[in-house]
Amino acid sequence: MTDLTGIEVQEEHIEHLRRFLSDDPSEPNEPTAKDAIAHNLMAYSAFAVAVLRKFSPTYSVPEIIRYVTDLRKAVVADESLQINPRVAEGLIREVLQDETFTDTAPFGADNETMASASFLILLDLCHQAKLDGPEVEEFLQESTDYARR
Repeated sequence: MTDLTGIEVQEEHIEHLRRFLSDDPSEPNEPTAKDAIAHNLMAYSAFAVAVLRKFSPTYSVPEIIRYVTDLRKAVVADESLQINPRVAEGLIREVLQDETFTDTAPFGADNETMASASFLILLDLCHQAKLDGPEVEEFLQESTDYARR
């Protein structure tokens, strides 16, 4: 687990997530180690907020499995976008604090597989939610609040 001591989410980290969600190709300056951790914290927080918005407060495991299956079908043509179903389902169920779920991260996968799955799910859920303008800002604020708790 990454040590989050001394890590503060700043406006630049929120802006980085905003650019990512809007497909802005501009790259930020080379991040410091603390900035990289803060960027990852914001990305995970956005992922968690998107998952909670989609599946919480009521969900079923078959609903999660169906979602992951549909996402995998949608990206099957692009070899670089393959998603490990065990990882995707695990990440979602972990955020939802599914008490019946006994697997633990990284779900038998490497960090790249974990990151790829979480970013694909994040982008898909944001696309499905059709976030635009004020909705994006509300989502970013909710993600920031999640990261700072």
